[in-house]
Amino acid sequence: MTADKKINFSKSYQELQKIVIWFEKEEVDLEEGIEKFEEGTKIVKELKEYLEKMENKIKELKK
Repeated sequence: MTADKKINFSKSYQELQKIVIWFEKEEVDLEEGIEKFEEGTKIVKELKEYLEKMENKIKELKK
């Protein structure tokens, strides 16, 4: 995630949940599964970076 890129945490988390639900279906298409896995991985990375940024911000505010 670049410094000037902002994410909507709630929206991104909901998108990730949709992907998880899709994978929980009994039958999944392999090609589509790979695409959704890549998309989910990207979302997880963005959410992790966002949470780390917010954690650092909180630490700074506590000082």
